[in-house]
Amino acid sequence: MKLGDILIKNGAIDTEKLEAALSDQRAFGGKLGRTLVDLGYLTEEKLVAALAEQLGLTTVDLDGVTPDAEVLQTLPVDACERYGVFPVKVDRKAGLLWLATAEPERNNLQEVAQIAQLTLEPMLAPMSAIDRAVRTHYYGEKARARQRLGDPITAIPLDPGQSAPPPVATPAPAAAPVAAAVPAVSSPGARPRVSGPGVPKPPPPAPAPAAGANAAGLTGIAPAGPRQADPTAELRELLVRLERAVSAQGRAFRSLVELLQEKGVVRRGELGARTSKKPGI
Repeated sequence: MKLGDILIKNGAIDTEKLEAALSDQRAFGGKLGRTLVDLGYLTEEKLVAALAEQLGLTTVDLDGVTPDAEVLQTLPVDACERYGVFPVKVDRKAGLLWLATAEPERNNLQEVAQIAQLTLEPMLAPMSAIDRAVRTHYYGEKARARQRLGDPITAIPLDPGQSAPPPVATPAPAAAPVAAAVPAVSSPGARPRVSGPGVPKPPPPAPAPAAGANAAGLTGIAPAGPRQADPTAELRELLVRLERAVSAQGRAFRSLVELLQEKGVVRRGELGARTSKKPGI
């Protein structure tokens, strides 16, 4: 069942809001669920519940999770920020990593599995909760009160001269037990997912999902092979910062559109429909 149909069935949104969000999605791109949240039609918690129903995944409350150093060492912080994920639990013996994500996409999860050199078991969590967990456990920031996505303080970047810091700025990481890179893992009890160091024989292909796997095929995602040295670490860091800046600008624009809609300057979906209209029509 499509996500929009599930949300309507659960009473989270109505048809009018769905059509307006689809119009904005066609005009500005992005995912339907994130568009609904950015427009203020849907809470992140209701979106996660609908995705769990659609994909057959479990959910996790990251505010109640305190990972130890071994868990944090499975992924560097730049990977967490780039892919919007957070490590929850690791079983080195079985070669498994339970990973929180807000937007489970197989290609992205495959890349994360390649970085961690572990088989992933995805779990769903709101993106704001993932961001809080990264800043709390990787950067050592104190836990902050939950804020609604789209709130002007966090969604709209502030000018450098203002007292509050810009939300897209990336602070220097505090001392934390996080490794900059994680070597390939090989243990006697681990699944034969990756080859050990110095072994020239290529790794066997990842097995098909088990019979109990979810319909979306998002469980048991294994790395494609041993992790290679990354000569583009600096470029990847710049890409992460660029993605965060573009995301903040998008949220600021959506907040402006929402304000214009509330004041009656434009109608719901009107801007998206006009933007998607071909010239001359």
